Amino acid sequence: MVPGEADVYEGAKLIRRGRPPSDNAKKLVSLRLSPEVLDHFKAAGPGWQTRINEVLLKSMRAKRAGAR
Repeated sequence: MVPGEADVYEGAKLIRRGRPPSDNAKKLVSLRLSPEVLDHFKAAGPGWQTRINEVLLKSMRAKRAGAR
Protein backbone atom coordinates (compact mmCIF):
# COMPACT_ATOMS: atom_id res chain seq x y z
CA MET A 1 0.00 0.00 0.00
CA VAL A 2 1.30 3.42 -0.93
CA PRO A 3 1.13 5.93 1.99
CA GLY A 4 -1.82 8.28 1.60
CA GLU A 5 -3.92 5.91 -0.49
CA ALA A 6 -7.33 5.08 0.96
CA ASP A 7 -8.04 2.00 -1.16
CA VAL A 8 -6.32 -1.32 -0.50
CA TYR A 9 -6.07 -3.94 -3.22
CA GLU A 10 -5.03 -7.58 -3.24
CA GLY A 11 -4.14 -7.93 -6.87
CA ALA A 12 -7.10 -6.42 -8.74
CA LYS A 13 -9.57 -7.01 -5.88
CA LEU A 14 -10.57 -4.01 -3.72
CA ILE A 15 -10.42 -4.88 0.00
CA ARG A 16 -13.16 -3.13 1.97
CA ARG A 17 -12.00 -1.54 5.20
CA GLY A 18 -13.89 -0.06 8.11
CA ARG A 19 -17.21 -0.99 9.63
CA PRO A 20 -19.27 -3.47 7.59
CA PRO A 21 -22.64 -2.24 6.34
CA SER A 22 -25.47 -2.74 8.83
CA ASP A 23 -28.50 -4.88 8.01
CA ASN A 24 -30.61 -2.35 9.93
CA ALA A 25 -28.98 0.96 9.02
CA LYS A 26 -30.49 4.14 10.41
CA LYS A 27 -31.91 6.73 8.02
CA LEU A 28 -30.75 10.32 7.85
CA VAL A 29 -33.69 12.71 8.29
CA SER A 30 -34.27 16.36 8.99
CA LEU A 31 -36.49 16.90 12.01
CA ARG A 32 -37.68 20.11 13.65
CA LEU A 33 -37.71 19.95 17.45
CA SER A 34 -38.62 22.60 19.98
CA PRO A 35 -35.64 24.30 21.61
CA GLU A 36 -36.73 22.91 25.00
CA VAL A 37 -36.63 19.32 23.74
CA LEU A 38 -33.27 19.79 22.06
CA ASP A 39 -31.74 21.54 25.10
CA HIS A 40 -33.02 18.78 27.39
CA PHE A 41 -31.40 15.96 25.41
CA LYS A 42 -28.17 17.84 24.64
CA ALA A 43 -27.75 18.77 28.33
CA ALA A 44 -27.10 15.11 29.14
CA GLY A 45 -24.06 15.13 26.85
CA PRO A 46 -22.97 13.10 23.85
CA GLY A 47 -25.41 10.52 22.54
CA TRP A 48 -28.40 12.88 22.56
CA GLN A 49 -29.59 11.70 19.13
CA THR A 50 -29.48 8.08 20.28
CA ARG A 51 -31.46 8.99 23.41
CA ILE A 52 -34.13 10.72 21.30
CA ASN A 53 -34.32 7.58 19.14
CA GLU A 54 -34.70 5.39 22.25
CA VAL A 55 -37.53 7.55 23.63
CA LEU A 56 -39.34 7.42 20.28
CA LEU A 57 -38.89 3.63 20.03
CA LYS A 58 -40.18 3.15 23.59
CA SER A 59 -43.25 5.27 22.83
CA MET A 60 -43.89 3.43 19.57
CA ARG A 61 -43.62 0.01 21.22
CA ALA A 62 -45.86 1.03 24.13
CA LYS A 63 -48.57 2.22 21.72
CA ARG A 64 -48.22 -0.96 19.67
CA ALA A 65 -48.53 -3.13 22.82
CA GLY A 66 -51.59 -1.13 23.97
CA ALA A 67 -53.33 -1.66 20.63
CA ARG A 68 -53.39 -5.43 21.04
